[in-house]
Amino acid sequence: MMKYIFSILLITILASCSNSSSDQAEDTLENRLAKELVRLGFKDGELPPLSKVFGPYQPYVVVDKDIYLTSTAAQRPDGTWMTGLVTDETDLDELIYATELSVISAINRLKYAAGGDLNKIGKIIHVNTLSPSPQNYPHLEILADTSSDMLVRIFGEEVGSHARTILSVTSLPINMHHEIEVRAVMK
Repeated sequence: MMKYIFSILLITILASCSNSSSDQAEDTLENRLAKELVRLGFKDGELPPLSKVFGPYQPYVVVDKDIYLTSTAAQRPDGTWMTGLVTDETDLDELIYATELSVISAINRLKYAAGGDLNKIGKIIHVNTLSPSPQNYPHLEILADTSSDMLVRIFGEEVGSHARTILSVTSLPINMHHEIEVRAVMK
């Protein structure tokens, strides 16, 4: 009887250790990103192809280990852009969604800049958030927090935490809804 109880106890402990290690294995940058992509409506949790820039400039520049991204805008999973001036009547949830899509666009560019491997990103250094919003618009900090929180959720605290600037602008190129600029460094 004692051997039977010991066997059940041993199996329970081994199963618990196995579940715990598989939970830890699932908490990877790629899995956190895929979860965010699915939540935002991207099929299969895959990043879309890198979108082209709108002028005679590059989507990113790498100098030594420093990565400089061109502003990234909110591109929906269907490939269309979220555009329009932000007003006091603009739905905050729509703006938060636009902000999250802008972060996904930035991560996509970071991935290309890092040779296809986001694990090569050593640190997100600085994020500028830009919103074409009216004077004294009350939600700019919420949009900036959305960007910051999402980068930390995906990259983790050590890599994803960063300095930031919040800018309210009169307009953005091609009437974009929201943009972010990111500076990062590779390992």
